[in-house]
Amino acid sequence: MLGKYSIAYKGLSIGKHRFNFSVDDRFFEAFEGSEIQEGHADVSVNLDKQSHLLTLDFTIKGEVAVTCDRCLEEFMMPVDYSGRLIVRFSETRDECDGEVMWISPSETEINLAQYIYESICLSLPYQRVHPTDENGKSGCDPDMLARFSIVTEEEFEKLSHKQETESFQDDLETIKQKMEK
Repeated sequence: MLGKYSIAYKGLSIGKHRFNFSVDDRFFEAFEGSEIQEGHADVSVNLDKQSHLLTLDFTIKGEVAVTCDRCLEEFMMPVDYSGRLIVRFSETRDECDGEVMWISPSETEINLAQYIYESICLSLPYQRVHPTDENGKSGCDPDMLARFSIVTEEEFEKLSHKQETESFQDDLETIKQKMEK
């Protein structure tokens, strides 16, 4: 399944070449334990073949299903990634540090599936929440938010900067009263 994300570079002439791939749900399912199970994206790869290395410039655009950190509902998050991978040739075993991949000079093709998958995952923000609509309203499920009785960021900041114990206790009591409502 992941073999279709390979480029047979050995027969290519020195110079620039362009390749396009599409990823879908089956792509993500091929990675065991993947946090992403659904999604689609278009991958564009510009390969510059030189005698001693390959330079691959990636552009990935699409969307993947993620779980909202705020309301726990799944939603489609846009993916927009641009990056460069340098492929160098060496007799040592295959290695990749995210920017440079080492492969044996006897290899005839390079499989990009792992790099594409990791690039998509790393392009996602650390905090994943529903975007707001054009009116500034959150896309989160309001019923779920009400169940969580979320403490606002302003209240959290106020609590974390309090120095006096009495003021801190008063603020905690106020929050407890809000949560009981």
